[in-house]
Amino acid sequence: MIGIPTREPYTMRAPCPSCGCTVGYVTERGAQDVVRCMSCDRHCYNAPRTETGKAVRTVQTVHEAIKPKQRARILLRGGFKCECCGKVPRGSQGELHVGHVVSVKRGLELGISDAEINDDENLIAACSECNLGLGAEVIPVRALVSVLMARLRGHASATGASSGPTASSGSNKESFQP
Repeated sequence: MIGIPTREPYTMRAPCPSCGCTVGYVTERGAQDVVRCMSCDRHCYNAPRTETGKAVRTVQTVHEAIKPKQRARILLRGGFKCECCGKVPRGSQGELHVGHVVSVKRGLELGISDAEINDDENLIAACSECNLGLGAEVIPVRALVSVLMARLRGHASATGASSGPTASSGSNKESFQP
């Protein structure tokens, strides 16, 4: 039938608690493999990818998913400087990295999908000192607020938007009156 996914039979490691059936099927919910009973469609357990034969998600595989085009977009958005400390790495100072606001390790622990971990909004341009210094830690809220404020300022100047109301507007009705 069109539109209905096929349910490949899967031998479960334990019988279904509801009906006792030992045959189920695997479906993916987010980044998790879920085993459901073939007979009663009850959730039986969440299976590790090593059990279901799917590729295991690791920090390395998630990092490798960032393509050069996305990397360039993140570095351009950051103005080719570290969004944490403002340093512009040159020569022996190291290279500019694409870092994660919510670290890959923490994202995997929380069950966040690869797409969410590598979403542009979770990526920042960072010098090697800031990025490697954070390691698997999540960027502190105070630093994140600074990054977001810098992005907003950069967006406003790139679009020509002003940072506040002005007295020189075209119409008297819309002009700012102090």
